[in-house]
Amino acid sequence: MSSSMVQGAQAGRSCPVCAGTRIGPAFERNGHAIVQCDDCAFLFVAPYPSPHEVAAFYNTGYRDASSDNYPKAASRRRRAVGRAARLAPYIWRKSVLELGCGGGFMTWAMSLIARRTVGVDVSAGAIAYAQGHFPRSEFRVANLSQTAGCGEVFDVVFSSELFEHLAGVEEVMACIAAVTRAGSLVYVATPDVSHPNRPPLAEWDVLCPPEHLQWFGRDNLALLFDRFGFEPYRYLRSVKPAHNVFFRRR
Repeated sequence: MSSSMVQGAQAGRSCPVCAGTRIGPAFERNGHAIVQCDDCAFLFVAPYPSPHEVAAFYNTGYRDASSDNYPKAASRRRRAVGRAARLAPYIWRKSVLELGCGGGFMTWAMSLIARRTVGVDVSAGAIAYAQGHFPRSEFRVANLSQTAGCGEVFDVVFSSELFEHLAGVEEVMACIAAVTRAGSLVYVATPDVSHPNRPPLAEWDVLCPPEHLQWFGRDNLALLFDRFGFEPYRYLRSVKPAHNVFFRRR
């Protein structure tokens, strides 16, 4: 990466997680500068793409989702059932909101255990598939701001493979805070840069902007949730370099 790109990526920026201004060395991936906070080790694309650019990316054939098609649907359904069973102690007879539900497989699988499940996603094609195949659950095309304003509160918020896709942290955390109450649980699954089994960053395929835009370690993810009134509740074991953690709202 050229020194001018590094300087441009770092100039005038602060860390979205800890607000630190010591933004460390950057490298380039797919034409995007990736930088890291020297204080909390948060790794992110700088600059983030605009909301319009993000929405355009997910509504121009992303995964070729439509009302009749979703990639690897059969295997996604099987995996969702097994995963929901693992989460059963936390979602049994609860109201559950899934952020970034994609084709609705987990929302549906959790509906077999939970009292009520709602899935939201910005991809109209993905929601069309979910609505056509999983009538047990509710599905909505909505962004985070729209979800935050829905006026509903849930016992559990489920988020898997979402945080790495987002251009920042404030909107998603404000949404989570808006739809939870004291005692609500939030489940987060996202790549873990602090995991002992993580490949070298230069070789890790999850560093793939513009699809993925930010990456967390255990400490900075906990720091982010602490800022919004949540504490770690349960870390689930993961052999793969990924977070599988529940936070509880204080």
